[in-house]
Amino acid sequence: MKRILTTIALAATISFTTMAQVNPNDKEYLHPREDGKLELLFTGDFCHHDTTTLAQLLDEWEKFTYKHPTNEIGWRNYSEVMQSYYMNLGWPEKSRRHREERYKRMAESIPNTYTYYYLNSGIDGYENACKAMELLPDDMAYSDMLHLIGIMMNSEDTVRMTKLLTESYYRGFCPGYKLQYHFNELQGMPENALIIGTGGMGLIFPKLVIQYVLGQHRDKVIYQEGRSFDETYVEQFCQRFGIPKFDFKKWYRSRKPEPENVRAQFETHKKVVQHICDHSPRPVCFSSMGMSNDFLTDSLKARLYNEGLTLRYSAKPYDNFAVKRRNIDQRYLFEYLLYPFEAEPKWNRHWRWSEDDKWFLAENYIKLLKDQLPWYKKHNRKGYEQLGNLFYRMSINSAIPLFRKAVKDISVQLKPNLTEKEFEEKMKEAEKQFEEKMKEYENWGFEKFLEELEAAEKKAKEADKNAETPTKQEKK
Repeated sequence: MKRILTTIALAATISFTTMAQVNPNDKEYLHPREDGKLELLFTGDFCHHDTTTLAQLLDEWEKFTYKHPTNEIGWRNYSEVMQSYYMNLGWPEKSRRHREERYKRMAESIPNTYTYYYLNSGIDGYENACKAMELLPDDMAYSDMLHLIGIMMNSEDTVRMTKLLTESYYRGFCPGYKLQYHFNELQGMPENALIIGTGGMGLIFPKLVIQYVLGQHRDKVIYQEGRSFDETYVEQFCQRFGIPKFDFKKWYRSRKPEPENVRAQFETHKKVVQHICDHSPRPVCFSSMGMSNDFLTDSLKARLYNEGLTLRYSAKPYDNFAVKRRNIDQRYLFEYLLYPFEAEPKWNRHWRWSEDDKWFLAENYIKLLKDQLPWYKKHNRKGYEQLGNLFYRMSINSAIPLFRKAVKDISVQLKPNLTEKEFEEKMKEAEKQFEEKMKEYENWGFEKFLEELEAAEKKAKEADKNAETPTKQEKK
């Protein structure tokens, strides 16, 4: 579904369609500064860069580490650029030699530091991660915390993992809206469920906080989908939770080309997940977030039943809509969605989620639950009004901060091209249009909102269909 809930909030900015677009390759912070005032970079900062540009950045940061050998941020950024560069090249042999040289130089320049141990946690990962834990910086990045938690989880060191999760919780790395959403996912699952943790550590992390810090839903276990290539992990997980062993050797013998081929690895991933679903003595559930068709067999997809925010695997058909309505009526906690949506005060670029993440999660409720509105309208008028009003109030709450963010983004780009007076007039005009639209919107009521929602969805589907249909010129 299109981001139709943001349409009203952003309508006031239509007059700004001629604004200049920022080139993602033109960010000054990607380059080293001689004054030493550096911004910590991440692999995601380089996703728009080609190999030639990355080679130039790698050379710049390497020279910086020679000139400023004790600057830890310089070493971090040098390492991030190196990873992106060699990832683009497919990790050739020279990448190993280059990384070994970097580790040797770091041992001489910044030994016994958090940065040294953290960057070396890929080699002797557990030991170096334990040492990095003893030196956690006050301004630690969110992605660093996820990396260290992942190592402790993979090593089954629940004591250190719980310590890191608790530290993350009190540092605000897992804001309330994320915990509420993931709590509702867990709340709607059956007891002792096995959760296929899709989407990487970022989507597993909130559930771990709920289990190990807040002490809720400890009966449920998480399988890390991304480790389906790891034979040791899969074998230990299956043994621990009563699942028959997956015979990797037999599977590889039946495969051509060889198992290290990327395509074959994807097929192995699918086969392992299918095996766990078929043989788990526990009910198996998937989060609706982070799922990818690339890792699911057609057979598995045909046996997934939506129960609200999650999907459950079942070899036998059942009335999953009845379960979904039970979750809506009895299990999900919706109250937090009725309060005004305010931006997280500690948000910054290094936390690795976008500022509108909260609104995306809220919109997910509408995507996944609105198919029950016709049933409620016919059989439970009170439930229909409650669910409709929930969706309506959520959209109003999300409109204001989304608009503020849009105006902020636009103002940053407009201001250099306008006089102070012109800029103020544009901002006032946008504010006025927005306020008028919000007054109109708040007078709709939830039924008018649901009508508009349905009409917007229909229009979006038609637009998608038209975009997929080739024109006569394209056919030629």
